Amino acid sequence: MNDTVKMFLISLITAVLVQVLLGPQIQRMQQQQHQVPAPVALAPAPVPSAPTQPSPQAPAPPTAPAEAAIPAPEFVGTTIKDARKIAVSQSIIIIQDGDREAPDKTPGEILEQNPTAGTMLTSTREIRVIVARAREAKVPNLVGKPIAEAKSTLAGLGVEFTEVPKDSSKTPGTVLSQKPAAGVKVQPGTSVELTIAALPLIEVPAVTGKYLNKAKTVLKDSGLDVGDIKRVEHEEHGENYVLKQDPAAGAKVPFGTTITLTVVAPN
Repeated sequence: MNDTVKMFLISLITAVLVQVLLGPQIQRMQQQQHQVPAPVALAPAPVPSAPTQPSPQAPAPPTAPAEAAIPAPEFVGTTIKDARKIAVSQSIIIIQDGDREAPDKTPGEILEQNPTAGTMLTSTREIRVIVARAREAKVPNLVGKPIAEAKSTLAGLGVEFTEVPKDSSKTPGTVLSQKPAAGVKVQPGTSVELTIAALPLIEVPAVTGKYLNKAKTVLKDSGLDVGDIKRVEHEEHGENYVLKQDPAAGAKVPFGTTITLTVVAPN
């Protein structure tokens, strides 16, 4: 074999090896060269915004003008009721801080005030006061006393009373109990309830149809008195025959009640 043939064979083998070994890589490179790159999306350019204007602020509410200072009125010697009427017109508040017994003052009369009269009142228009209280009376022990004595004692204290009669074996008019009890302090004008002994009510007996002397005896034996005796003419019954009585028979009356009788006049 001559040299020319050898060279040809070597070249052929080399070409085949190159094709086998490097062919796939060459094809990839060629494909990459022919690929068109995808377009890159561009972000839109920012649109310039209008300059922000500051929002207008709401106008502040008008401030109420401060109340002018005024001098505190003189309330001492005035009743708290009248003082409050005066205070309202000046937007002043009267606060009662307490009371004190003052026999020579009218109940409710202002004895002290704070601030005192003439003090300038500014933002706080309050005046605190102490008022007079009526002298309290201590209820005495009246049980066992006659009603006349009990009445006199209570009247001297300026205390009223009411009577409640109750059947009792005690002497009529004796105080059996009292309400409020002894020792309790009360304001003048308070009413004390007194339970008074009273004899049981008596049922008036029937004396019509009897003669006067007999009727008197029956009534007196029952604890009743004979009062006026009225005389009228009557054709059927004799003198002093009892035709009518007042109160009528069966009525319930207190011991000693007077009974009026109507009898036949002399012929």
